[in-house]
Amino acid sequence: MSGTTGAQARDHNQRIILQCIRAAGSLSRPEVATITGLTGPTVAYICRRLVRDGLLLERDPPVHARGRPGRLLSINPTGALALGADMEGDRLTLTLMNLGGRVVDRLTRLIPRKAPAAWADAIQSGVEELCGPADAGPTAPMGLGLAYASDPGQALAAEVVRRLAARLPYPIHTETMTVAAAAGDLHFGPGLHEPSFFQILIGRELSGGLVLHGRPFTGTGGHGNDISLLIPHGGPSAAQGMGPQGMGGIVSLPGLHRHMAAHGLTTDSLEGLSTLSGQGEALAADWVDTCARLLEGPIVTITCLVNPPAIHLSGQLPGPLLDQLARALNRRLDGMTHLPGRVRIVVAPDAMTIGAATLPFLHRLLPKHDVLHKTAAQRAQRGAPGEAQRGTPASGQA
Repeated sequence: MSGTTGAQARDHNQRIILQCIRAAGSLSRPEVATITGLTGPTVAYICRRLVRDGLLLERDPPVHARGRPGRLLSINPTGALALGADMEGDRLTLTLMNLGGRVVDRLTRLIPRKAPAAWADAIQSGVEELCGPADAGPTAPMGLGLAYASDPGQALAAEVVRRLAARLPYPIHTETMTVAAAAGDLHFGPGLHEPSFFQILIGRELSGGLVLHGRPFTGTGGHGNDISLLIPHGGPSAAQGMGPQGMGGIVSLPGLHRHMAAHGLTTDSLEGLSTLSGQGEALAADWVDTCARLLEGPIVTITCLVNPPAIHLSGQLPGPLLDQLARALNRRLDGMTHLPGRVRIVVAPDAMTIGAATLPFLHRLLPKHDVLHKTAAQRAQRGAPGEAQRGTPASGQA
């Protein structure tokens, strides 16, 4: 912990108050002061400003409330907008989300994998389609979050951001798909009330990661998400034939599509997976059982080593398939009495969808762990060691 400026402290306090009210649904000012430990005048000043800026709503308490309760504060879901762009494989998904976590609009595009100009053009045109002109005034989003998978990769994402920087009037924040999904889960999913968990993402790749007390732990060099390389139950022989992607060659959207195609049913779109019937439902059920068998070993390993309160399933799979997989895993894990506590499988269906759009809110409004922490490298960038640039909030990540 190093010294901090008044501006950083005010920024931190505002974020904590917003998060406190979001988690509770609605609170009075005295209740906010009790929960946060801030003084009454500080809470009153910050809340007054947040109401004025349209981020909080204020209403009278129910008429049956006893005594003289204070007015109740709640998040104004339409008080702010953010954009998210997911880059995975050859698919771009653009999402417009409000502060309440509701997806206002969404669109998808297929883009050549290694064509940064095509990605940038598609994002720009998609933003204009979702939001209208860049100078749309109060309806303009506060930023664009860009989440990238290992395919097409960080280098291409950085080039896309460079091309977009001169075209879009608001900041662009980038993160890996796994960290962005963790942010979405933490702030708009079950992680809001239980901020420690292990997340498994099933999309065009299989990935995941550990989140401890609201902070994703990505490992040295950010390579702590390769759960597809974990060996399933049965030892190395059980992993034979899976190819370089490991379990990800099967436990993924391409793996599901290949399973369907091998039995004469072509479903190469997410929309097709949402309208399965007859043979398609049976094939999907077979694939779900295979995925549960393969994931059982890694989940047991994670539970024994880390013992997280819950394991969250998310990704691009339709909600019913995620629910089926959760039930299949629970059936396999319920009888394992030797594990350190019961394994809870929680479905967080929207984490991957809203993760990228969470990044602008994270940078502007939601709690960041390093608001009051500055590393030696950050201090060096601002000047001599120990000197902080006055009035400049520290940057942060999910």
